[in-house]
Amino acid sequence: MNTHSRFTRRRFLGQSAVTGIGLGYLARLQLAPAICAEEAPSVEPDLIRGIVDPEIRAGLQAAVFKNLIPAATERVYPGHFTINADGGGYGSETTWPGLDSWQMIGPYLQLGRTRLVLDYFEFVRASQRADGNIPFAIFTGETQPGGCLRGLKHPDDVFTYRPPKRDGLAASSQETRQWIGLFEHWQTKGFPLGALAPVCYVLTAAEIFDASRSRAWLQERLGSVEAAAKFLLTLRTDSGLIGGSGFYIEAPPREGCDGVAQCYAVHAFRQLARLCQAVDEPVRGVEWTGHAAGLAKRFNEFFWRDDHFGEYLHPERGLVDAHGLSDVNWAAVAFGLADNRQLDRVWPRLVGEPAFWAGDMPTQLVTRPFAYEPWEFRRSQDCPADPLNDVAAMGRVWYVEAMACRRMKAHTRLVESVRKVCRAAQNEGYWRERYHLKPDGSFSADGSQKYCEYAAVLARVVFANREIFYGANV
Repeated sequence: MNTHSRFTRRRFLGQSAVTGIGLGYLARLQLAPAICAEEAPSVEPDLIRGIVDPEIRAGLQAAVFKNLIPAATERVYPGHFTINADGGGYGSETTWPGLDSWQMIGPYLQLGRTRLVLDYFEFVRASQRADGNIPFAIFTGETQPGGCLRGLKHPDDVFTYRPPKRDGLAASSQETRQWIGLFEHWQTKGFPLGALAPVCYVLTAAEIFDASRSRAWLQERLGSVEAAAKFLLTLRTDSGLIGGSGFYIEAPPREGCDGVAQCYAVHAFRQLARLCQAVDEPVRGVEWTGHAAGLAKRFNEFFWRDDHFGEYLHPERGLVDAHGLSDVNWAAVAFGLADNRQLDRVWPRLVGEPAFWAGDMPTQLVTRPFAYEPWEFRRSQDCPADPLNDVAAMGRVWYVEAMACRRMKAHTRLVESVRKVCRAAQNEGYWRERYHLKPDGSFSADGSQKYCEYAAVLARVVFANREIFYGANV
């Protein structure tokens, strides 16, 4: 698919056929944790039906049946799924290894789509650069640089993929085709998303192994996974922190060293250490545990501010901490970078701050969204966009809050946040990408329509906390 110079991820137009799947069929799906050649025929009814709260049950039904499963068309290669339920918005032939796809593979594994996830991973592995880096987006091979895709590099990052043969898929999924990975952001100031895809690649491998327990699968791919983590180490600055503007936000870019990126990198290194141990590579495991510990130490030295963590370390202005509490705090709690003393101070502030749920939607990026200064804005003639587009409630922020609540056993807050997310889709069964707070206290649902992020995170949260959502105490 050719892409013109006015391309933006938010304006990417694409259509794909969405197979209608009846509830009767979906009710017969069952979990399939083992490595398998083809999908299991059926999802255990209790996976949905067993949820006690009717509002949450309806929300999860929408997430699974109207969003996640319709997105898994596998039309362009086995394992392909779009990040919009209808294939629109961000394209019917694109792949997004940075964040979006990782968020979705967790629920797919839980829903028995093991083969889908395995095939997806092989496609992404084929896109890996020799330096270990993983692209945060992949387009058809004829896509040309320009506009928001100014970072595409022909022919350097073009690769050929010969898909595996799978019965029951469209003939178009069996074609050998050329693809191109996008590694560099259109935003030249700070280059956002630099750490995004390598981290997600490591986390995807960890979740596949946890679902399959296949040491053979892991041993064959550990070198590739470790190469992605080693690329992250090349992003370290003189401070010892991972450089790059933001783990998952673009506008405004967190120029310098983003706090969330540090937390996720620590989490990825720890997961990689565990994978090394699982295949009897203790020396490599100890090495990655050391990288995680060292980065966590540097993070605390630079980001801790008496009773909370700052947002990002600017190369000239130092620690930026002017937008209230940020998602960095949730991430530090969720991934265990905050010690007990810090938890005693930061946790009461987090759960006592109503601005995180402003607009009645979990979770806002920061609690003072109107405090950004002009020097933090970054515009580009190549890709015009709202300079504060990501100052909003987004599923990626809610995820780290939910994981923090899980760690702190804040079950009441976790359940209420799930209810609020379910209510956001109760009319049509779909979510938008962002929910922006307005100065008058209202909010607007913006960004791509039928975007699967909230659906994926909702499924992740419910499936990972079954003792809460499937029990009498919900």
